[in-house]
Amino acid sequence: MDTAAKIKKAEVDGLLVIGAKSVVSRIRLGGLDSVIVSSNCPASLKDDILHSSKLSEIPVIDFEDDSSGLGELCKKPFTIAVLGILKKDA
Repeated sequence: MDTAAKIKKAEVDGLLVIGAKSVVSRIRLGGLDSVIVSSNCPASLKDDILHSSKLSEIPVIDFEDDSSGLGELCKKPFTIAVLGILKKDA
C-alpha cells in the first residue's frame, strides 16, 4: 500500500494524529503504527522524531510532497509537517 492510500485509510478509520507536539508525545507513549513527515519538515523536528521513533521502534516514512500537499491529502485547510497513524488496537 502506498503512503497516500495508507493516510486516506487511516483518516477514514479515525486513526490520524496531526501535529508535531501530538505526534512526538504519542511516539513516547507508544501506540503509533507509523509516523509520516513531509518533504519540507524542519530538520530539527525531523531529527527529534527520528531519534524518538528509533527508540520506540516506530517506522518513519518520508512523504514525497511538502506540508501543503500533506494537508491537502488529509482534507485540512492548513499545512501538516508531521502526522502519526495510530495502531488499530491503541
